[in-house]
Amino acid sequence: MLKYPNIITVCSVILAGAFLLSLPVRVNSQLKWMVAGVFLPFLGLAETVGQPVEAARKLVVSKQEILRENQRLRRELQGVKIAMLQKEAVLSENILLREAIGWKKKQPWRLLPARVLVQDPSNWWRSLYINVGTDDGVVESVPVLSPMGLVGKVEQVGRHRSLVRLVGDPHCRVAAMLSKGRGNSGDEEAHGTIMPGRDTSFNPRLVYFQHLPSSAELHPGTKVVTSGMGGGFPRGIHIGHIIDSRFSGVGLFAEARVRLTVDLNRLEMVWLKLPESSEPQKPSEVDTPSMLPLP
Repeated sequence: MLKYPNIITVCSVILAGAFLLSLPVRVNSQLKWMVAGVFLPFLGLAETVGQPVEAARKLVVSKQEILRENQRLRRELQGVKIAMLQKEAVLSENILLREAIGWKKKQPWRLLPARVLVQDPSNWWRSLYINVGTDDGVVESVPVLSPMGLVGKVEQVGRHRSLVRLVGDPHCRVAAMLSKGRGNSGDEEAHGTIMPGRDTSFNPRLVYFQHLPSSAELHPGTKVVTSGMGGGFPRGIHIGHIIDSRFSGVGLFAEARVRLTVDLNRLEMVWLKLPESSEPQKPSEVDTPSMLPLP
């Protein structure tokens, strides 16, 4: 049962509705515009408040997309850099191989290519391992060369790898002489021995040219080559250039410091001068742990 205040409210609404319906069309339209003018600012305020919220939501989504795109581009750039480095490495290796093969064709010897496996990490012993052995026809004491000059000699041989003593190692002394490149015919008679010296352990490209006659003209820049004496190395292989010299043995002899032409720390490929007639030794005779220690 309706209470008295509710009856009054219902009656008021009915009367207001009847009054609005009875008004002329023109007056009714003006009344609608007046009511709209009262509530329009509130509607606009609500819409204005909603726009920044929507814009902020879109901004957050856009920033996340940018971060994902940035990460994707970084991965693609890293992949491109790696591919470029690989391409440069292959190109550099191809150039090295072409130069080495061109040099090999000019040599009168029987040469065997070999790849450097590992170098001795210390400077006390100058040595490295290569990936050829008796199965490839390698024997002890064969010279090891590069297109730049002398590298060393093979000291120990296994079936599939060998130990090479480098120039400047105490176990790899080289009979050498001054080259005739300076135009002095007497320079060729200045024979000596390439050996390690006082400060060669600190500089792998430095060796000493000792036991030279005191009358030898040891000018800086003079070319030093193998003499072929003793049969260990072929004659005329480039070793290095003289840096400076001094007298030793109370003036009876002279010695010079020589900078090697070959950078022994950067070798990747070498060539072995094999004997003209050699037969591979049996693996059981050479491939023992005591002969070829693991690096």
